[in-house]
Amino acid sequence: MAALAFLWIPSLNANGITYRTYTYSNTQKRIIATQDAYIPLSVDSDLGGETLNQPEDIYIDKDDNIYIADTGNKRIIKYDLQNEEVFIIGEGILNEPKGVHVGYDGNLYVADFGNKAGYQFIYDKNTKTYSLGVTYKKPVDTPYFSDSDVFEPTKIVTDKGNNVYLLLAANINGLAEFENSGTFFGFFGGNRLPNTWDNVIRSMFFDEQQRREWFKMIPKPVYNVAVDHNGLMITTTKGQSGYLKLNIANFVYSQSSWGFDDLEDVSVGPYNTIFTISQKGEILEYTEEGNLLFLFSGQDTLGQKGLFNRASGIAVDSKNNIYVVDRGYSNIQMFQPSRFANLIHKAIVYYQAGLYSQSKEPWEEVLKMNSLFDLANKGLGDAYFAEADYQKAMHYYEISRDIYGYSDAYWEVRNEALLSSAPIIVYFLIGVILFFIVNHFVPITKYARIPFSKTNKYLSKFTIYNELKHNVHVMKNPNDGYYGIKREKKASNISALIMLMLFFLMYLFYIYFTKFTFNNRIIAEISLVQQMIFIFAPFTLWVIGNYLVCSIRDGEGTLSNVFQGTVYALLPMTITFPILVLVSQFLTLNESFVFTTIWYIGLGLTGMYLVIMVKEIHFYDMKPTIGNILISIFTALMMLVMVMIVYILLSEVIGLFQDIFKEVINRA
Repeated sequence: MAALAFLWIPSLNANGITYRTYTYSNTQKRIIATQDAYIPLSVDSDLGGETLNQPEDIYIDKDDNIYIADTGNKRIIKYDLQNEEVFIIGEGILNEPKGVHVGYDGNLYVADFGNKAGYQFIYDKNTKTYSLGVTYKKPVDTPYFSDSDVFEPTKIVTDKGNNVYLLLAANINGLAEFENSGTFFGFFGGNRLPNTWDNVIRSMFFDEQQRREWFKMIPKPVYNVAVDHNGLMITTTKGQSGYLKLNIANFVYSQSSWGFDDLEDVSVGPYNTIFTISQKGEILEYTEEGNLLFLFSGQDTLGQKGLFNRASGIAVDSKNNIYVVDRGYSNIQMFQPSRFANLIHKAIVYYQAGLYSQSKEPWEEVLKMNSLFDLANKGLGDAYFAEADYQKAMHYYEISRDIYGYSDAYWEVRNEALLSSAPIIVYFLIGVILFFIVNHFVPITKYARIPFSKTNKYLSKFTIYNELKHNVHVMKNPNDGYYGIKREKKASNISALIMLMLFFLMYLFYIYFTKFTFNNRIIAEISLVQQMIFIFAPFTLWVIGNYLVCSIRDGEGTLSNVFQGTVYALLPMTITFPILVLVSQFLTLNESFVFTTIWYIGLGLTGMYLVIMVKEIHFYDMKPTIGNILISIFTALMMLVMVMIVYILLSEVIGLFQDIFKEVINRA
């Protein structure tokens, strides 16, 4: 028993906390560890002598009063944090309260799953008591509800106009919206089917009933809801990552950049940061824009403070303390923000108010504690941008990989450089004009070409040079160029191999040195082996596949012809890669169309030369050429599948023999 007890001792951090804190790094595109943001402070199973029983939801109003849907006891508990007073609401009325909310009017709103209704309890400030007001029930005589439709409220919220929104279990239409007086007038915030190709095609050819019955094309029901300080609705859905923030027009205003798909509850803090808690007890805090700040806590199996058995609700008070109710343990836990979290929240307050310069000091303090915290680097970039120090702004934007901020800062730097260089540019243009005038009378360029002509004449003695120079002829006249490869042997496997290596080097140059505003790769994580497989595997499969297909479809080209012709067809992209790297150094996102256009021109020319290559090398007409290319691509894919199957089978066989060998060794 002592040994077993030792094995089950939970691992603790150096400060005794039973979990680690993480954040999302844009620079590394993954979750990374960071300093502790919240410290578990207390665990309570009762408030003011009132024992909790399977609490489902929690809400904290602007005066820091805690409201808990004490579902097992069929009541709402109100706990005054300042005076430590307890009030019981709804006893004898409520049956299975699952949602609780306080409106802008100060009244209490409860979603009762058992009674299939929502309730308004009117607050009397003088007597500090609550009396039953409006009851929100299933509407009748409306096309939105049939007699067979269930009406089982699980959550309830109100907006700034005191309209009431009831979240109904398993209802795919969204939130049932009522006037405060109890009049139903429609649904709000329902999920939509994603615009995938499958869904688009099914929507075109099948009616709604067929889509639902045959393909189960039904939007997922909203699972939870909250309202931010601007009156925008925040919804979460089981099976969909993170949250959605909806505007009054019922469109997605923003959404979380990262998240879990099993969120239990969502709440909004005093700085308009958004808190969610997952089914496993992971707490996530987001900025108002949806960027992940912190991820901490998790599942508990040993009754440890800071972890949860079945977390069901989360709320935040005015000091940014977090409160979580656990229906599994029937308790409530409190988390207090650390100095690190308080610094970030202080900076966020300035940041959201547009006071970027004032946010510099807290952001700098944050970076002293964690130099790779993305939001701090972005905040400093915004601060220096507001102060017109664009060079420093670019530096911090680049660290945080904020391409939009970097682009705006670079725009200013580039404009300043162009303005300061205006005289030089004018003198340069005048010099160019004078050069052309002089060159018209004195052929300077003719004499300048003499060394190059002599060099070309000398190198032309070498076969490999002529084969490499044949690339230029292929680009100028592809039909004649590929005829020269096939009939006149103006290319060889060695020259083609050199050009293939050059293509790969230019590709590496492109992925390593393209400015990050046009390159979403993490340079430190680029694997040379993976890039080799990415380039050479499709190339090899295409060459073999095209040769095999043409061998049985009356193609005249040999394997060497296909190999050489394909390499020479890659020359446009070989030239395009360094051009893209060069222009990326001078473009902002406003001119991204230039980068994209060059990319597509290079890709289009490569595709065109590839089609001409197949046509000329195998002596096809255009229609058989297109068919040959499509069949070659299909053949290459089938070969890839075959290789993967063989690899998997060999891995299993090797693993089997390894297990047998280990077994023999152990028994021996």
